[in-house]
Amino acid sequence: MIRPGTIIWLLLVVAVGYAMFQVKYEVMQQEETLARLNKEIADSREQIRMIDAEWSYLTRPERLKRLAARYLNLAPIAASQIGDLSAVPERADAPTALVPPRNLAVPTQPTTTQPAPKLTGGPRFAAADKGIAP
Repeated sequence: MIRPGTIIWLLLVVAVGYAMFQVKYEVMQQEETLARLNKEIADSREQIRMIDAEWSYLTRPERLKRLAARYLNLAPIAASQIGDLSAVPERADAPTALVPPRNLAVPTQPTTTQPAPKLTGGPRFAAADKGIAP
């Protein structure tokens, strides 16, 4: 007859073997995921290098100068183009609804003092009425 200790050890060995089998395949799956992510990173870096090279090629100063001369029709500012400030028309008055009257004195303190409304309506307000912090 097989002793109970032997059966327990046999079941333990089978359980550990099954767990190792599961861990092995989980690790293989994680390694495949890691390899795929590393390939995506490498591809992204290669695309960034290509875009940087293309940007450098397209923003060469001599190319930009040639394109500006071809499409923008820019010329240096002539002295006759500079005018006086008096040549600029003054701004029209703002609408009267937006401008406060100039002779209206703004009071610095309120003329009437009203007591603050008493808070009611629940335990939090009742505690505030009694001076107790909620």
